[in-house]
Amino acid sequence: MGKVYRKHIFVCPTEGEGKCGEKGGLELLRKFRAEVAARNLQNEVLVTKVGCTDQHHVGPTVIIHPDGIWYKLVQESDISEILEEHILKGKPVERLLNEERKVRGEG
Repeated sequence: MGKVYRKHIFVCPTEGEGKCGEKGGLELLRKFRAEVAARNLQNEVLVTKVGCTDQHHVGPTVIIHPDGIWYKLVQESDISEILEEHILKGKPVERLLNEERKVRGEG
C-alpha cells in the first residue's frame, strides 16, 4: 500500500503574465515544502504544485485537500498561519478564503 497523507497542499506556480508564478507561486511552493519539513510534517502533509486553476486574478492560489478549501492571494507570510491554524488545528484561515471556488465533500 502506498503512503497515506492526512492533508495535501496544492500550490499554483503557473508561469505567464499575470499568473500565479509571476506573483511568487514557485517560491511559495518551495517555502511551503520547507516549512512542512521544518515542522517534521512531511509524513502527514504532502505539498505539490498544481496546474493552472484559472484563478490568476486572485493568485497565488493554494488548495487544501481533502478539505476542498481554496485560498487566494497567499503570500509567504501566510504559510505559518495556514499550517498552524488549518493543517494542525482544522480551522481554515477565513481572511484568505477564495469564495469563488469551493469543493464540498460527501457527508
